[in-house]
Amino acid sequence: MKYYPYGTTPSETPEWFIKALSGTMMDATKIPLWHLDSSVEDFSVPAAFFLEMPPNYTLFKHGHPCQRFEIVIKGSLDLGDGRIAKAGDTFTADPYTLYGPHTAGPEGCTTIEVFSALEGMFRLLYEDENGEMQEADARKNEVPPTYVPLPGDAEVTGGS
Repeated sequence: MKYYPYGTTPSETPEWFIKALSGTMMDATKIPLWHLDSSVEDFSVPAAFFLEMPPNYTLFKHGHPCQRFEIVIKGSLDLGDGRIAKAGDTFTADPYTLYGPHTAGPEGCTTIEVFSALEGMFRLLYEDENGEMQEADARKNEVPPTYVPLPGDAEVTGGS
């Protein structure tokens, strides 16, 4: 059994995870990832990761092709539909369901996202300018046009 006391995360980011996110503006080494066997590149197993959003950061409207469960552990998150999620609140999203935009509260927001399949984390669904659902796969260096990197990611990866 692997044990991670509160406030700690897996110490090493798997190389395959860094490679999978290399085409995005995200710094994979800053994203704590829990994967059933992080030594193996297996995108079919469940996985979870920390998402730390600074104050007032807006995560664009999107979805994933898998089940998703999210727990707010610090701060608050405007769910874009009039509801505000606070520490301890949970929410889910079905496969191929768009949600958001989500906006972190004035104190920021930290969540743990659990995906039924790691693959779903990399495959982002979004609406194009005609309202049609499209998919971008980070493993293929694809990024949705409305994606805004978290502050700090752009400086680390050279994005803008």
